[in-house]
Amino acid sequence: MTETFDYIIVGGGTAGSVIANRLTEDPDVTVLVLEEGDPRIGDTVTDPTRWNEVLLTELDWAYMSEPQPGLRGSQVYSAAGRGPGGTSNVYHMIHTRGRRADYDSWAYGGATGWSADEVLPFLQRLENQRDDTNPTAGHDGPINVISAKHTGNPVSQVFLDACAELGYPTVDDFNVDMFGAGWQHVDIADGRRCGARAGYLEPALRRSNLTLLAGALVGRLVLENRRCVGVEYLRGGQTITVRAAREVIVSAGAIQSPKLLMLSGIGNPDHLAEIGIPVRVALPGVGENFHDHPLIIGPIGYLSEPPPDPLGNVTEAALFWGSVPGLAVPDMEICMVHRAPFGENFFANVIKRVQTGQPLQDVTDLVDPRVILSLPGLVRPLSRGWVRLAKDDPTVHPRISANYYAEPVDLEAATTMVQVARDIYASKAFRERYDLQELAPGPDVKSRKELKAWVRANTGSYYHFAGSCRMGVDHLAVVDPQLRVRGVEGLRVADASVMPSIVSANPHTTVVMIGERAADFIRNGESTR
Repeated sequence: MTETFDYIIVGGGTAGSVIANRLTEDPDVTVLVLEEGDPRIGDTVTDPTRWNEVLLTELDWAYMSEPQPGLRGSQVYSAAGRGPGGTSNVYHMIHTRGRRADYDSWAYGGATGWSADEVLPFLQRLENQRDDTNPTAGHDGPINVISAKHTGNPVSQVFLDACAELGYPTVDDFNVDMFGAGWQHVDIADGRRCGARAGYLEPALRRSNLTLLAGALVGRLVLENRRCVGVEYLRGGQTITVRAAREVIVSAGAIQSPKLLMLSGIGNPDHLAEIGIPVRVALPGVGENFHDHPLIIGPIGYLSEPPPDPLGNVTEAALFWGSVPGLAVPDMEICMVHRAPFGENFFANVIKRVQTGQPLQDVTDLVDPRVILSLPGLVRPLSRGWVRLAKDDPTVHPRISANYYAEPVDLEAATTMVQVARDIYASKAFRERYDLQELAPGPDVKSRKELKAWVRANTGSYYHFAGSCRMGVDHLAVVDPQLRVRGVEGLRVADASVMPSIVSANPHTTVVMIGERAADFIRNGESTR
């Protein structure tokens, strides 16, 4: 007998956890969450100092991109959270909202109802900020927000001193002042990670009207005429169908969500024909507009003495700035990592994972504790890529390409960003306190041309994938501003894929807000008809 729930949520990650929590506040509805990954987590997730140890394990999809023309054909390791909690188990716990201009640009482009003023109540709803540095912060939401300064490392303080020495203003809260250097606010409660899993999913699982089924890979949406009435999922070697009396919400992330739509015959007719999938709904924008924040691994520095061991998030201080004067929002974020987690053995493990396809349990082989790392991220990229099916098989990863540096201006801005990071390393503050030596790019990289080549060779992913099922009103929009899939009844998408453009900040907070908005649309009866 086919089971029926009021709502089926595909994906128990960040947005899915939020929606599951909010919908099951009503005891009269039933919700099923289908999640492909393993429900078990350990200290590597909850301990803020150990986020790098989650990478390449069962909790990471560990995608590899298509060869990137802008990176001389290199492939990019692309982590994404897998299992209940999803990427909220992996992200760096940084709590930055999108900028006012980010959200207003969404509304200006046709996503009515998503302007900065209109999303503010939903940002406040999710926050439980413990200090008063942001006058618009929420103070009773599920996500506990503290300043990283409370567990700040001396290296991070020297980084901030160096920024001040170079003339950058000091910022108390990046959700108030956009340009400058300061301590990040982070999602941590009582010394433990407090993302969507801890804040939303785990409390909701105590309710009898929420069912979480792990190890369930959804392969197709069940469409009857032009209405989505359920899903088919694979579990234990069987294909099982379950029905939704009200709606199906796809919250599988910017890579898996477009994959599921395409496997179900919703997408670009030409691409579906290539794969041999009959077209159910022609939506040429599915999988297009995929993009990411490029992240440069370095500069890398070497200290004269090891600093104290990390007590909190190892990415706790940053500089947000513009690569050119006059920008409406910062396009550069330079994070200081005071205990560099990416040694040679880490990248050897990436290669081993790609060659074997098997998760790796041990990525703890850290470099010398005197090694520090800057992570400059380009947070306003213009380059756009795509997600496409490799074959008509839900167990096969899709092909992905963020198309890094397809727009030359992105490479120019990234090069400027790394030069700023080098200037910080060369400051009097770092020289006098730690006699910092630059290991990479190193003294042989002198000219801008040489630095640009180094940047190309050392660019990776910030794991901030977005945009592949974007909302809007034009012919390439996949969902409307209420997140309803265009041309299909009973179906929404709610995750980072709906962003028309990625926010100029770390996106976890915005994805939680998208989950809050989706739940609000559903609960207030904005029908998918």
